[in-house]
Amino acid sequence: MSKKTSHTSQSGSKIMILPMIIIMVLMMVLPLVASAPPVTTTQQFTTGYQLKYPSDQVLKQNQGFEFEAHVFNISDGYPITSGISCYFHLYNSTGKHALELTDATTSHNFDYSFDVGAGNFSVVGDYYYILQCNSSSLGGYVEVPFQVTPNGLELTEGRAFVDIGLLAMLVIFLAGCVFMFVSFDNLLARVGMFGLSYLLLIAVTFISWNMASDFLLSAPFVAEMFRILFFVLIIGAFPLLIGAFAWYVIMLFKIKEIENLMKHGISESDAEQRVRRKR
Repeated sequence: MSKKTSHTSQSGSKIMILPMIIIMVLMMVLPLVASAPPVTTTQQFTTGYQLKYPSDQVLKQNQGFEFEAHVFNISDGYPITSGISCYFHLYNSTGKHALELTDATTSHNFDYSFDVGAGNFSVVGDYYYILQCNSSSLGGYVEVPFQVTPNGLELTEGRAFVDIGLLAMLVIFLAGCVFMFVSFDNLLARVGMFGLSYLLLIAVTFISWNMASDFLLSAPFVAEMFRILFFVLIIGAFPLLIGAFAWYVIMLFKIKEIENLMKHGISESDAEQRVRRKR
């Protein structure tokens, strides 16, 4: 085996180690990003009012939501549609009391409704609300935690596995393209591998940006870093393409000049040195 082949093999081995490390790190991080199901707190009284509500626990960032609840008498299950007032208290991701609303009438015959605007969900993270209803003698309440995510989808291990699998596949393809770029001697093939590597890098950055936005809710700066990197790569794609094409043309002229010198009896190494000294 020649030195060049040995060096190329070693370089390829080092390049292929990178995606394996990334995959292992992502698999270790996976249990940390999967969200635990929220726990709802309700009253434990035998008399009073019982509140029932839709089970939406994940809301979309910057999108309003109408919270609704039915109120029943705990002792007999009879629905309460009048004679009470219901209060809605929203607490944001920092634990601050962000909003208070009241409703003394029902919509759709049974629902006590509270329309919360999109501005209250501008930040992703963990939220919760307290809904209480009472008359002059009886009352009831419920405390409901929920999450606000960029896409309004629940953070599950299944979604994480799909995203990690796609990211791992792209990283492996990227490592393979880089390996072929290093090992190929053909100029056109190297330019092609460089362009494909750049496109794969953009795809990897885009998926990493979306994964960080969806799962790393406690570290939004990571998503912002990938977002900036993605747009930098997109903006730099056009000038880089022009530069790669110019470099390819220049190299073609240099190769042609080296071949002309070799036709006059000059060795390949001497011809390369002469062309290099003309820079």
